[in-house]
Amino acid sequence: MKIIDAHIHTIFRPSKFFEEYRLMGVEAVITVAFYPITPTHTNTLEDLFRWLIKRETKRLQAAGIVCYCGIGIHPRSIPGKFDTKIYNFIKENMGGRVVALGEIGLEKATEEEIEVLEKQLIMAKEHNNFPVILHTPGKNKRDITKKLIELLESIGITNGIIDHVSPENIDLALNTKLYIGLTVQKGKLTMDSFLQIIREQEDQINRIILNSDLGIDIAHKFIVPKTIQRMAEEGIDEKIIQKISHKNAEKLFKIL
Repeated sequence: MKIIDAHIHTIFRPSKFFEEYRLMGVEAVITVAFYPITPTHTNTLEDLFRWLIKRETKRLQAAGIVCYCGIGIHPRSIPGKFDTKIYNFIKENMGGRVVALGEIGLEKATEEEIEVLEKQLIMAKEHNNFPVILHTPGKNKRDITKKLIELLESIGITNGIIDHVSPENIDLALNTKLYIGLTVQKGKLTMDSFLQIIREQEDQINRIILNSDLGIDIAHKFIVPKTIQRMAEEGIDEKIIQKISHKNAEKLFKIL
């Protein structure tokens, strides 16, 4: 079974892990931008984006995994000294191995977060409706998802994925035209809660994408292939598993 991990922060994982990940069936990943502390300067993010595009793609290729990138300003990574020139860098690098703006979104829905997100959404809209990978937070998820969707609708965003969806906000996400990102990981969905959503939303399978959100924190590192194995053990139709494990991601991001 082909597997794509559609949301991962590869820079926090060693090369040995990706050799193991490939053996578990993972053929491709989308590594998305996130800086774990507030950057002092915008240049830090530019260096991060260049790292993803120029180094991570080659590092994972050596492990047999095709690496695509999402670049953008995460709501928890907005620099203290903000230079709007970073938007030009993002624009210039949209396309090729960069298949999405991400990870962008809202964490607390502050005025600054909304302003930065709005600018990036407009960029995506103007760049042939470029895909966006949208973060939803752990706290106040429902209220902040409402604000996120209001912004998406005001700009006319119809191509992308609302990520880290849970039972708390899935009805809101399903009411959009975007894909639904289900993250099975500590602090997010358990395998059981993921399976419950899959069973309840069988008519929405064409929109659901599984991911790990592996990053800097202690995590279940092989959770995506193990979740796919669990789906098979539970008797879920193979065509459904294929859509969730790779086909929907391929369609959204136009990859592989």
